[in-house]
Amino acid sequence: MLNLSLAERPTLAENSNMLITCPKCEAGFQVPERLLRDRDRPLRCGQCGTMFRAPEPPAPEPVAFQAPEPPPPAPVVEEPRPAPTLVAEDSRPEPLAARGASLERASAPASRGLRAAWAASIVLLLCGGLAAIIKRDAVMEAWAPAARLFAALGLG
Repeated sequence: MLNLSLAERPTLAENSNMLITCPKCEAGFQVPERLLRDRDRPLRCGQCGTMFRAPEPPAPEPVAFQAPEPPPPAPVVEEPRPAPTLVAEDSRPEPLAARGASLERASAPASRGLRAAWAASIVLLLCGGLAAIIKRDAVMEAWAPAARLFAALGLG
């Protein structure tokens, strides 16, 4: 026996509940469908105490199948054709041999600057390493794992 006084009052928010109405006092209750799987189970109204059987659930309405409409054909877009242009004789591109010489001249200063940057970076790294070795006692005091590094290098 299922006591409907424990069922929820009707709410519109839940879809998994079935509305059960007492045949005597017509009180409505939202009962979860999982509790109504056994249709032979008697129900008791929580307001008047009347015993009754759960009604059969309404048959689901058959849904008519509608084939989706085919998409409209894609519009045909013609690509615009470039208008013919007249080329003046002095606007022709330079031959590749002449270009190569100008590229070599442009890359020469960049490679000198790049070499200077690499040399400066190496000098800074060497100076930093030398300073760490000279001031290794202060480095080991500030950062304890450095002691293992200096010991591994034989400077501990």
